[in-house]
Amino acid sequence: MLVISNGAIKSGSTWLYNILFNLAAFERPPDQYLTINSKVRQRNPCIQPEMLAQFLENEDIASTHYLSKNHIGRAEYRDLLRSNPDVAVFDIERDVRDMVVSAYYDECNRNDYRGDFGAYYWHIGRYVVDEVNRYHDLWRTFGDNFCMVSYERLHTDFAAEVKRIARVLGVAADDDTIASVHEKTSITSLRNRYQDETLYAGEKFFRKGVVGDWKHHLDSAMLRDISKIQNKGIGAFDGRRLLKKLGLGATGGYPGRG
Repeated sequence: MLVISNGAIKSGSTWLYNILFNLAAFERPPDQYLTINSKVRQRNPCIQPEMLAQFLENEDIASTHYLSKNHIGRAEYRDLLRSNPDVAVFDIERDVRDMVVSAYYDECNRNDYRGDFGAYYWHIGRYVVDEVNRYHDLWRTFGDNFCMVSYERLHTDFAAEVKRIARVLGVAADDDTIASVHEKTSITSLRNRYQDETLYAGEKFFRKGVVGDWKHHLDSAMLRDISKIQNKGIGAFDGRRLLKKLGLGATGGYPGRG
């Protein structure tokens, strides 16, 4: 079986990947299918979406179990994956308000963003909200062999959520197994596991891993904007008009996240 650990940006997909990795025995997908950065970041192998068709055609996923960490957000790849009965997709959803906060710090870490959070939200963050909404709309139609994992439930009842993951994965998860997975995927353990990879160094990538950090960052205007986006989305004209009003001068769209 090919198991895809999927997730929108800053949703907790690395946490989900490590939970899956520690629940079952997986083979690493062959390097010819992987993204370039997977060769540098050995712990999160990622099959290139454009290589999925070739991978599914050439590799024996009926008898060999593979795990790939992805951020797939296009309908043609979703349709390709759901057409194969030997593919399972695990996705993870998180409060979008916390995702925007996490995405801000990721932008500072990854791209040396120097603006404060307020500038980030109105220039970039609100487009993260829109992108996440579109992403989840896409995957909720996957069908069988799909599991939507909750970031918040992993915090409040880790054992119950991991048992649900294990049932979909088709593996046993007794109390000892769950305790082991919990220890191996704690934020401290993940920091240690990835400490030699530049992107994840120190506490920059695995920053807090808490629920509700948005309360320290989002003001009432941002919260109203998020609610509006969740109900109606963002049109191109709406984005340009708002940014012009704020004097930010951008043309809309969320840069750098394909």
